Amino acid sequence: MSVRHSRLSTQLRRAPTRYEPTHRLAAGGMAEVWKAIAHFDDARAHTVALKRVLPELASQELYRSMFEDEARLGMRLQHPNIVRVYDAREIGGTFIMVMELVDGTSLKGILDRAHARGARMPVATALWITLALARALDYAHGAEDDHGVPMGIIHRDVSPHNLLVGVDGAVKLADFGLADATVHQTQLGDGMLGGKLGYLAPELIEQRPSTPQVDVFAAGIVLWEMLCGRSLFRRDDDAETVRAVARAEVSPPSSLDPRIPRGVDALVASVLARDPDARMPGAGALVRALEALLHEIDPGVSENDIALIVGLHLATDPPPAQTLAQAPAEMFLAELEAFVTSAGPLSAGEAPLDPSLFDRGGPTHRR
Repeated sequence: MSVRHSRLSTQLRRAPTRYEPTHRLAAGGMAEVWKAIAHFDDARAHTVALKRVLPELASQELYRSMFEDEARLGMRLQHPNIVRVYDAREIGGTFIMVMELVDGTSLKGILDRAHARGARMPVATALWITLALARALDYAHGAEDDHGVPMGIIHRDVSPHNLLVGVDGAVKLADFGLADATVHQTQLGDGMLGGKLGYLAPELIEQRPSTPQVDVFAAGIVLWEMLCGRSLFRRDDDAETVRAVARAEVSPPSSLDPRIPRGVDALVASVLARDPDARMPGAGALVRALEALLHEIDPGVSENDIALIVGLHLATDPPPAQTLAQAPAEMFLAELEAFVTSAGPLSAGEAPLDPSLFDRGGPTHRR
């Protein structure tokens, strides 16, 4: 391989003179995500996202192990509808991941505004976004390790929060931090539901084992909420939400919007069947059903439609950006400096990635 195409994570260990964080994109209960620029000695630069375990949690073994699992899994998964993880390190008692930056917003941000005014997403656009999600799940559910053994991946946290949409129309599933996988060192206990209550499958409420069907059900909730302009199961308190999930009573989307084709109603009913045995058999079947519906309803829908929605959303409501001046940054900057000079990455079980994968037009990997 030529120097020009040397592998990215090797370059990130060796070549960056510095990481320049520009602002914090998000902060959750476990980690925060920063937008940053990796500067290289040859004057090249790549924009990346940096995810860091919150310092107060980094010393807890459960969170450390979960973050390591997420990093290893993320470096294995190579699909255009899944956010890439390029490198990961333990630095000074915490963990940092270098990730693909999706220039856009989350589906949650778009839906929150739409739901506040009772607006519904166009049918074909909602189906297109769900198709991208289904393709990501189909790939993840069927992913194999280096020896051809299925990894048994179940995302367990599919929701609008973890579906990123870009200004270029890209749709990408993020955050495998709660995923089940045979390659993980950490397994969630039977009493740990994981995920967001309003996007759980009924069998999880009943504490039955996770299967890929829980991700299919969650994808159906996301689709229903895009079509119907409101939350499906989420209620004012957690107990009511859990009861709503357990009942799994779902109105046909056309009952709220008569313009929605009956074929969409049938698909939603299949994906959101309460009994997993009656549910659509897997993400691959969902991909095929969505492709057929889109061919019938609007074969011309594309990334351009997604890009238009994202562009309008960002133009009318720029997302708040917490700059370095507004957030404690000294420790983070020291961690980044240590990151550049550290000995090596977290073991991922796979070769590092090519820098061309930063480009949307670069090589992709499909099952």
